Amino acid sequence: MDIKLFSLCNQDSQEAEKGKEFILKCVKDFFPECNGFAEFTSQKRMLVAISQSLLAADIVLVAVQSAMYNATKRMLCAALDTKTAENDEVSAVLSSRPDAKKMKQNFFKASVTFPEAATILPTSDYLNCGFALTSGGQHIIYMPVEDIKAQQIILGSLYDYFAELSEPCAASHALKNRHRALIECAVNKLSADSVRVALAGNDGAEYLISFLKKNDKSVFTVDMDYELPDDVTDIKKLAIQIARNVREKNRAELGVYISNPFVSEDDANMLCAYIAVANAEGTKTYKLISEPGETPKELLRACADKLLLILCDYERIASFVEESEEEKAADKSFKDILGIAASAIVLAASIAGFITALILR
Repeated sequence: MDIKLFSLCNQDSQEAEKGKEFILKCVKDFFPECNGFAEFTSQKRMLVAISQSLLAADIVLVAVQSAMYNATKRMLCAALDTKTAENDEVSAVLSSRPDAKKMKQNFFKASVTFPEAATILPTSDYLNCGFALTSGGQHIIYMPVEDIKAQQIILGSLYDYFAELSEPCAASHALKNRHRALIECAVNKLSADSVRVALAGNDGAEYLISFLKKNDKSVFTVDMDYELPDDVTDIKKLAIQIARNVREKNRAELGVYISNPFVSEDDANMLCAYIAVANAEGTKTYKLISEPGETPKELLRACADKLLLILCDYERIASFVEESEEEKAADKSFKDILGIAASAIVLAASIAGFITALILR
């Protein structure tokens, strides 16, 4: 597949440079022939270049600096001649923020508006979320360029997106690299905050454990001798109790348990697994549902990566409220990133026409 990368920055930024490096590393894991970013400071010139690339490229990735993010998103959507709408998931999360009332209405509307046919690529705070569009076998990916938000989208969504477009061998290799990157991210974050994680050492933890290095063990303690409660039969309650027990036993700040996969009647008899994370305040659970044809081992690998994503941003679990519908939707995006509705747009022609109109103004 031919992939083209574009960046748009109106000022020099170390965060943007780091973000581009991280994006390129992910892209090269799947498409090693990629030459890197074409860099722009002008929205119009970048759109001209995109329209030309869409005549041949299979994938176009656009990474934009935060100061220009929403304006460029609006401009790109107009160029694609695609309908836009407020996204319920993003809107619900931003509306529930403590500072929601202080958010300017124009900024809020811009932050929650996306192409109707797009799949959202969420950031952890749901500001400057990315999106992916597909039509006729071509893909456009739009995302922030700064380091932190770029990493959130890459590790949470983009690796899975590219894996669906790649040969199984290349995807397997790339996803292992993603797993290593997630461990590095989690270890760096937890080490900086002096937070230790006690992990119940069952089949659910095996994939994570296999990648741990000697230095990582200062953060992760794998407890192979934890006990299963005798009086708990509900799988969710069992996960909560084990996470609490393993935390207390090992005197760690966080205790973690990944359940064995089970068939859930509440989820159309699909294979499911729970992740439970406990701290001194309580325990929060996350439920992952398998995709059709996904094996138990593959589901547990997804659980390991989901756990690492949680630990990379562990402060967000501090409230320990029951997992919201928005978080469940985010998990679905994590597991089903290619659920993109086809859009009846001709990408290159639409942008070319839009650019012509801009030039003639």
